[in-house]
Amino acid sequence: MDRASGSRSQPTDRRRCSRRTLLTLSGVGLTGTLAGCTGSESDDSGETPAGENGDENGTDESSTEDSAGFDASFLGESASSHVGATDGFADASWLSETEPEVYTVTSLEGSGEGSLREAIDRRGPRIVVFEVGGVVDLEGASIEVDRPGLYVAGQTAPSPGITIIRGGIRVDADNVLLQHIRVRPGDEIPSEIDCLSNAGGSNVIFDHCSASWGTDESVSTNSGREKPDITFSNNLIAECLNDSIHPKGAHSYGTLVMDRSKRVTIAGNLWANTVARHPRLKGGTSSVVANNVGYNFERALNLGGGVDDETTASIVGNYYRAGPRTPTDDAVVGTTYTDAKGPITAYIAYNETDPSSMPVTGNEGGITMASQRPLWPDDLKTVRGGQAYDTVLSGVGARPADRTAHDERILEHVREGMGAIIDSQEDVGGYPDLEETTHALDVPDEGVGEWLAQWARAVEDPAASPL
Repeated sequence: MDRASGSRSQPTDRRRCSRRTLLTLSGVGLTGTLAGCTGSESDDSGETPAGENGDENGTDESSTEDSAGFDASFLGESASSHVGATDGFADASWLSETEPEVYTVTSLEGSGEGSLREAIDRRGPRIVVFEVGGVVDLEGASIEVDRPGLYVAGQTAPSPGITIIRGGIRVDADNVLLQHIRVRPGDEIPSEIDCLSNAGGSNVIFDHCSASWGTDESVSTNSGREKPDITFSNNLIAECLNDSIHPKGAHSYGTLVMDRSKRVTIAGNLWANTVARHPRLKGGTSSVVANNVGYNFERALNLGGGVDDETTASIVGNYYRAGPRTPTDDAVVGTTYTDAKGPITAYIAYNETDPSSMPVTGNEGGITMASQRPLWPDDLKTVRGGQAYDTVLSGVGARPADRTAHDERILEHVREGMGAIIDSQEDVGGYPDLEETTHALDVPDEGVGEWLAQWARAVEDPAASPL
């Protein structure tokens, strides 16, 4: 489980452009001309809202140049998306401010020596890499992250990468980053769970993960006002099970931002074939929802409910596409289903729908329309909703250049207007049976950040050289 000692080395290529750079060069307009849509300014007035940008302790993403030998700045770029992992309110400065240990996963067992669970349970700042790929069966016992300072780098696994079944990952610690992991709990578990959830951590990032067959929500946060700065970016969130094992009955829900959660960024994600919560932003929350895609839903984005505290949101450049289950007369952003108790203030701009006649907002009331964004991360750049649709579908989820059959199937559904709300993983072929693969890693003594960036490029960019 210690630093890998394999003989394989990886080439260095610092010249490859990220998708953000390519889009900028091709005129897509990541620093475009839409007021309120570029994110290049702090708000439409040019002033920074107090307490909404940067870290309260005086650190921000610019501080990721390493002070202890680890350069985390690569996390601000993605080879497959214009949204970087650290473009939201959560950052990776903790990596650069510490000397993280590298632990290698060598077993697909759900626990024990060499397992993912063992690596996650280690103490101290740590980076988890993989010499094995395939399916990790948790047998109903989800992984609990309760020690701070964790970076799980799923991009380092050999193809087909890491897929977790019969369990999820629940975060209850600060400074956590998960990338390029697939989580598919299904219904063969003791009780309802999310695929990926933040229960009590601050500064938590879920980036480029695939989450399907959740039995509560799929990806959610419930950290409250005391634990702010949460980012969900570039995740494929799909097929949350409906008439399954949840005690409340039908429960196909995508993403829930629970009461009073603060500074939550939801950007570059795809929700598909799930009834509702794309996402739901409950009472007292402050959130940015930008450049996401929602497909085949009954209810899309809902605000408020739960507590009477004011809900604030910036909802910019999202794309909602009707599917077989979608009522095209209903607004995609509203309060109808939330029993809203407190005031709601939202800036809603540059969102698009398909068909275009499907309204973005309705007449049910309850939302005070802001003329400028009430909050916005400094580094988040956006494109128009229609452009987001294309970029999200090409680069969303775990290992977009090395997708498995279930992720490919979901994306085909979105493109072709197909798919359905399901009640069990058995409705779509059951749990995956992926070949176990291995490779040797040669983790460098220096330049671990650039090494991890190379692995990320290899699984995100189809044109990248394999490692």
